[in-house]
Amino acid sequence: MCEALTSVLDGAIEELVSPLPDDVALVAVGGYGRVELSPYSDVDLMLLHAVDDPADLAAALFRPLWDAKLKVGHSVRTLKEASTAAKERFDTHTTLLTSRLIAGDEDLFTRLMDQVAAVTRARPLRRYLVSEERDRRVATPYMVMATNVKTGRGGLRTLHGFEWEQRREELIGRFTTDSRPEEEQAAETLLQVRNALHVTAGRAHDVFSLDLREPAARWLGVDVFEAAQRLVSAMQTVDRLATLRWPEVVDERPKGIWARMSGAPPTLGASRSLTIEELTSALETGELGQLGFERLWESGMLDDVLPEWGTVRTLPQLAPFHEHPVAPHLWRTVDEMKALIDGEEHYGSVAGELGSRETLLLAAFLHDIGKGHGGDHAEIGAKIAHSFCGRMDIAADQARLIESAVRHHLLLALTATRRDLDDPAVIEEIAATVGSLELLQLLYLLTVADSRATGPTMWNDWKATLLRTLFVRCAARFGADRPVAAGITRAELLAAAGAARRDELEAHLQAMPGDYLRSVSVDDVLWHLDLISSLEGESAVGVRTVHPVETAVVVGRRRPGFRRHVAEAFAANGVDVLEARLLSRTDGLIVDSYRVRDDRTGDVVKEERWDSLRADIEAGLLGQLDTGSKVAARAAAYEESRGEEPVVRGAIDAASGDLVLTVKCTDRIGRLAEIITVLNDCGLDIRLAKIDSREGEVIDTFHVAADGPGASDEIGALERRIAGAISP
Repeated sequence: MCEALTSVLDGAIEELVSPLPDDVALVAVGGYGRVELSPYSDVDLMLLHAVDDPADLAAALFRPLWDAKLKVGHSVRTLKEASTAAKERFDTHTTLLTSRLIAGDEDLFTRLMDQVAAVTRARPLRRYLVSEERDRRVATPYMVMATNVKTGRGGLRTLHGFEWEQRREELIGRFTTDSRPEEEQAAETLLQVRNALHVTAGRAHDVFSLDLREPAARWLGVDVFEAAQRLVSAMQTVDRLATLRWPEVVDERPKGIWARMSGAPPTLGASRSLTIEELTSALETGELGQLGFERLWESGMLDDVLPEWGTVRTLPQLAPFHEHPVAPHLWRTVDEMKALIDGEEHYGSVAGELGSRETLLLAAFLHDIGKGHGGDHAEIGAKIAHSFCGRMDIAADQARLIESAVRHHLLLALTATRRDLDDPAVIEEIAATVGSLELLQLLYLLTVADSRATGPTMWNDWKATLLRTLFVRCAARFGADRPVAAGITRAELLAAAGAARRDELEAHLQAMPGDYLRSVSVDDVLWHLDLISSLEGESAVGVRTVHPVETAVVVGRRRPGFRRHVAEAFAANGVDVLEARLLSRTDGLIVDSYRVRDDRTGDVVKEERWDSLRADIEAGLLGQLDTGSKVAARAAAYEESRGEEPVVRGAIDAASGDLVLTVKCTDRIGRLAEIITVLNDCGLDIRLAKIDSREGEVIDTFHVAADGPGASDEIGALERRIAGAISP
């Protein structure tokens, strides 16, 4: 396609300018000069001249191109001006290195190339190209799925650097070799994807963004997985070739594994197995360690110890919350683990108690090794880890720990974000599943490293708090000397409230659910009492800030649509709900507690918005405001497209006996209010809601009373009913 577009444009321009006067040449530069035109590329042209006044000629040339709606990057220069620009600007220098004559004075163009050659002899490119490559790697330390195929890491711009260097050698009369076949294949893939993105976006768009992956793959005639895998493979090839070509892009060469990876492939008589010391060295030494590992893979030296690497090394991850392909994610998880061990006091202390740095790094490296085989990747990965440890002669106790960590690496994250951490039965269940403090410590650190390495929406202060709470409470079951919040007693409350409030407090506790005291502090209960006492209209809202989020408590008289109006008021005022504990007294009063933050910045919500939210809740409950319309108006200000069909899964929680409903759907403003309305319409009494927002999607978990009216329905039918009522 690039060649066809270039050929057609060449012909059209030749017709426009024919004949050109003497001493004038029209030169294609940039992507046009490289014959890399994509459908919406800029058309870069230089009018080279040795005439007195080229203005009329330039206007006659460029105006028809502008009229044709082409985006023309143009310049008008003499030989001297072109030479001066090449000396002063590297980007001008490089764009002239791959320029082409389209029409006009061939001798003038030849003289231009002679001057470019003279500039090139006096100005080596390598330092500039290495600096640009370093900048790409600083901006993108690990390859990403939403890559810019032109200017991103592992993209076309790096290959352009290879081409510029080769062209430089040709111009100054040095011998050059042809580009490698793998380099040419990578370039072809990157250009194919770029063309597909331009066509499907209908504009110049070079990012493999989530919304264009499916249509771009369809245009290429493959499924989205295959398109993504080809792209990942191409990016990794370009990235590896750049490190080999310009090793100084990495500041320091590690010893050990580098010696084996940088030399010639091993001879038949040499050892072909990786040792555990060499693998640990690779894990410890960052980018060049990764390159060394890849070179050993290519030479066959990993075939006996980790053949499964071949499945994950170019495996894409298409879920919107996954920032990286699998292999870069694994390497980043290792680096995140090193940062936890070495740089953060709390996590470093836990790692110190565990005592095995090698175990932590191996668990981080292997935790997703089971992906790409179909089925449960954690269970498959545990079997692979077991085999790997056997091949590497890792001690039995350490091997069991690594295998268990891979098998359970999702356990703590899923529990922290979807289950009730104030329920002692949940803590007992997780502790029993883990079985030892040592494995709990390993899983805790692995969960943090994995979450940080997955993407920006998978880790924040709130999730860190949830995970730490779970870890501390489970650790206490193994006798760890850490404080545990285990609820409060009536005696503690009565002592704090004093005799004057004894009757009020007793009545409140009598009316609240039996498990109320396990999820609140003494201050919480007294705060709830104060809000109930202050209730004059339909509702009262109190707010407190405790790092890392704010807690808002809403009290009011139970009535149809109460919680829908509250959730819509939150959404309409830009307040993001992270967790909601919804409680009803037997006398009809609602006492709901929400953990919240600003839905755009993640910071504390400004006071004036709380005033607006209070007013909206009250007006909505009185029928004076359509809170749903206010949500719709706010959502209309943002681009929100139709997403995937919602998926609903229901199960009885063995620990609490609750019916737990997990709703996975596209995230958008007002989504929580919509789901709460649907659940209420189904007659379900929500006790706890936990919100897990990810990149473009949300996984909300709702605990409902299993003995409530709607929960008695057959779970499969309930799943279908709820999914059908939630908009895509």
